[in-house]
Amino acid sequence: MKKEDSIFKELHLLMLPDVGRTLIYGNELVLLDNIGMNVEEELVSDFVSPSYPFKLTFTLVMFCLHGTMRVRLQLKEYVLSENDVLVVLPGTIGECLEVSAEAEVAIIGLSGHRLWKGQQSSLSMAFLRFLTATPLMHISSAQMEECMTLYQLIRKKMEQPGYKFKLEAIAGYLQVFFYNGCQWLLEYDRQQVRKKVESRQEKLFEAFLELVQTHYRAHRNMCFYAEKLCLTPKYLSQVIWEVSNRHAPEWIRDYVILEAKALLKNGQYTVQQVGDFLNFANASFFCKYFKAAVGCTPRQYMLK
Repeated sequence: MKKEDSIFKELHLLMLPDVGRTLIYGNELVLLDNIGMNVEEELVSDFVSPSYPFKLTFTLVMFCLHGTMRVRLQLKEYVLSENDVLVVLPGTIGECLEVSAEAEVAIIGLSGHRLWKGQQSSLSMAFLRFLTATPLMHISSAQMEECMTLYQLIRKKMEQPGYKFKLEAIAGYLQVFFYNGCQWLLEYDRQQVRKKVESRQEKLFEAFLELVQTHYRAHRNMCFYAEKLCLTPKYLSQVIWEVSNRHAPEWIRDYVILEAKALLKNGQYTVQQVGDFLNFANASFFCKYFKAAVGCTPRQYMLK
């Protein structure tokens, strides 16, 4: 297996599930929701996303109306609840971990960066930086109600036969979404000004995660990361615990397991090949490592 191979299954716009309330506009826009639908509990998570790690190739905006959802994006976990908005940008590695049976969501899928295409470049870049750092936002009930009004207006235009200005109308509604998001950004910035400047510990934690994302295949020992950051392993471990309430090896393990899951679900590789790619000494050691983290063997996970 070549190490430059793309190992995460890509989730493309037109791969979003068709559940009866799915609307598609060319290959640019997909709307879907389970509002008012009696989706069986075991199918709710499949409606939201695949059950394996994936790499997103489009922009996904998810509005959580009821229930809860737990996802992992780029190694970090987020929990969505009522009146939360999640924005996932292209290139993000994601995984849906848990969805409550009563979860009710609406999803907008956009190819490329159409949500802010054509807007002021400086404002667009600021919005992109904000979403990269803060993909999950909590908004008020009134703001969510406005979002759902816009969402339903887009649905009506997509379904309206013979309407010659469909593209322009939809783009107009998406523009309102964009400026609403910019307003949320301004409100968020005002809140942040009241908070203390990011601590040195938090900066070290972010630097540690960046190193993990780059080196987790070859290095699972804390000494390597501590040396890179010019710290002692003991001090780095203490910082990670104080900032995240998790032990440092857990963060390393999570990224190893994330890629292992993607490789196993890829369908092209054996358990032995996956273990080799992730630099385990042998298949037996890889199987023990995987089972301790996931609760089943790699082969059992492949067959799920």
